[in-house]
Amino acid sequence: MKKQIAILLAFVLCVSLSGCAGEQRQPETLTPVQIDAASATVSYLGPEGTYTQEACGVFFEKQGTYIPYTTVQDAVQALVDGATDYAVIPQENTIGGAVIDYVDTLIAQPDVSVVGEVELPITQNLLVLPGTELGAIKTVYSHKQGITQGRDWLAEHLPEAEVIEVSSTAEGARMVAEGKDPSCAAIAAAACADVYGLEILAAGIQNNENNKTRFYVLSLQPPATETADRLVFLAMGDAEALPELMTAMEKQNITLITLHDRSLKTELGEYYYLIECADCSYISYQKLTESSSFSFRYLGSFEVK
Repeated sequence: MKKQIAILLAFVLCVSLSGCAGEQRQPETLTPVQIDAASATVSYLGPEGTYTQEACGVFFEKQGTYIPYTTVQDAVQALVDGATDYAVIPQENTIGGAVIDYVDTLIAQPDVSVVGEVELPITQNLLVLPGTELGAIKTVYSHKQGITQGRDWLAEHLPEAEVIEVSSTAEGARMVAEGKDPSCAAIAAAACADVYGLEILAAGIQNNENNKTRFYVLSLQPPATETADRLVFLAMGDAEALPELMTAMEKQNITLITLHDRSLKTELGEYYYLIECADCSYISYQKLTESSSFSFRYLGSFEVK
């Protein structure tokens, strides 16, 4: 009789913990992303006319207030300091790859979560003062991503021009407009032509017609756990453990979207891995963490626009 009671108690305990058969207990509430676009204040890499501003308009459907900052670091710090509700940052481009400075900014802020993503087609253009001809151009300004994306066109059409990196594509356009020097041009969005009174001398100069940039929308909200288009997390540790983590993801039919590595700055071979995936619930993420030697930081689940 005592043995039967003991078995019954063990069974009840097992069911209550939902763990006897190796199952992860599901959280009582899976939280969604909460966004009030109409009242949102959003910090972004300025000045006016950047692709990041365009991404803000896409995600927040042209609602809310967008505040430009000189650098991405400043834009994210404004969020952390409570000056804005959200920050929008570029994190990957088709041609330029990971925007590593901005990935580092995300990693460095432990209280920041990812609440959304925008995949924005990027068309780079050569902007000039009205009436400028190609042969007159001696200097080209742009963000390093704009320079990378237009490198082939520059090599063919402006091989002798000096190419100068500035803080954003729109900043390059602003410098050309305010400098009033017809020997200067900028690689920037077409919208900058209207904003700064410039002309598009050459359109679509990017190396790849399928050029896109992926932007993250950041918040200080606790990271959402409700299943969505994407889920993103940080895995921190030795590179030798990465194949095992990838195998575990494959076993759960999780689709890897992107993976960026950044040094932990501790030992050789130790990294932060920023991993974004699809077909992954929060429960699946938790299972990944159970037997891995990595340390983890969950950043959120979100929809893509």
